[in-house]
Amino acid sequence: MLRVSMVLPKRQLILWVWVSSALVVYSLPWRVSCPAGCVCQIKPWFSPQSVSCEASAVDCNNLFLTQLPSPLPPDTHTLRLQSNLLSSLETPLLHTLLNLTELDLSQNRFSSVRTLTLTQPQTASLPSLLSLHLEENQLWFLPPASFSSLPALQELFLSHNRLTYLAPGAFSGLGFLLRLHLNSNHLTSIEPRWFTALPRLQVLMLGGNPVEVLPDRGFQALGSLRSLVLGGMGLKGLPERALEGLDSLESLSFYDNLLTIVPTQALRRLPVLKFLDLNKNPLSVIQTGDFRDLVHLTELGLNNMEDLVAIERAAMENLPELTKLEITNNPRLSYIHPQAFLRLGRLESLMLNSNALSALHQHTVLSLPSLREVSLYSNPLRCDCLFRWVAEEHTHTDTQMPQAVRFIQPQATLCSEPLELRARRVREVSITEMSASCLPLIPPGILPSYMGGTLEIVMVTAREAGLYTCVAENTLGADTHSVTVGVQGRGRGG
Repeated sequence: MLRVSMVLPKRQLILWVWVSSALVVYSLPWRVSCPAGCVCQIKPWFSPQSVSCEASAVDCNNLFLTQLPSPLPPDTHTLRLQSNLLSSLETPLLHTLLNLTELDLSQNRFSSVRTLTLTQPQTASLPSLLSLHLEENQLWFLPPASFSSLPALQELFLSHNRLTYLAPGAFSGLGFLLRLHLNSNHLTSIEPRWFTALPRLQVLMLGGNPVEVLPDRGFQALGSLRSLVLGGMGLKGLPERALEGLDSLESLSFYDNLLTIVPTQALRRLPVLKFLDLNKNPLSVIQTGDFRDLVHLTELGLNNMEDLVAIERAAMENLPELTKLEITNNPRLSYIHPQAFLRLGRLESLMLNSNALSALHQHTVLSLPSLREVSLYSNPLRCDCLFRWVAEEHTHTDTQMPQAVRFIQPQATLCSEPLELRARRVREVSITEMSASCLPLIPPGILPSYMGGTLEIVMVTAREAGLYTCVAENTLGADTHSVTVGVQGRGRGG
């Protein structure tokens, strides 16, 4: 289906064409004197606040330029100079572009902001500039008031430079800045004074800097911040007050750090947190109470953790707005307590694929009244009576399930055990077949443990035969091991 709509501000035409759910945007020629090698067009442009308009754009990317091209049309709205050889802007030419709102100088050779005439301390040298791109240059230092002559700036991109030091007042004069990208530099610490001049900042990207410890109240000045990315920094822990003052923060990423425990106390200081990414951290066990009373949390990611082996009882508790929980690609995760998820009344999507799970306990599913979909593919699933609820729910036979639960990729959700059901699709195994075998259920009194990890089963009967998965944990970590136990003889009393 083809849908075409027209937008006609300022007597220009933009066509937005939807074809098979993909947006194709048509640009129009801009009939002006265009610099040699550049392309001048009228095309859609989105402001930092996601307001769309038409823009007169000059594209001079990839031209090996060592100086600004000329002539630049005075009505230029967007100027792209990406992937050139620029190391300085020694010309007042830019200052004639009073309507310039976006300037892209990424992938050039700037080593100092002092070589950018637009950042010299003068009165509003580019009064309309909203977005400045300086990614992938060679900047190593930001002096005080580095961008103070850009009073309207709302987006500043400084990622993938060589920044090792920022003066405490580096961002003075940027009171309207909404987005700041400092990721993938060489910063080794966070200075709270960087942010005192940024009361409106909403997005802060700091990932990829070798910062091992965050200071207490390091972000306290950022009361308007909504998204904070701290991925790939080498963080080993989080002080309890590290996130204090982030009263508007909704999205937080700790992707690919060195956290061994969930920073529970620090997270509880975020009153409106909705999205939390803890993927790719060396957590071994999600412990009781790790995620408790985060009452506005909507999505939680616990993926790609090579050391994760178990999720304890009440690990997630009283998360009334959680709708999506991802716990995937954890190759050693073999145990989820049947009561791991308590009071998650709105959880709809539970992603558990690509782990080492043998089953998902029926009690777990029954505790999630809004559950609509679950992914269990790429797990070594054991299709026995513990997993019988799947067959009951699928056939609507004597089921306790309050709602239908959809399996994601059901064709890849296969039985691994017992041997006679191996490679069968879980959804195709009958209730009778599921009931034919079952993992042992051991009364606690017959399973004493000893120093060194030895377990003893006493008064054994045939009921105790089957596959056992042991989870051992201490302050250093956790591990699992599975063993099949057979019982011969007549059992107790024989």
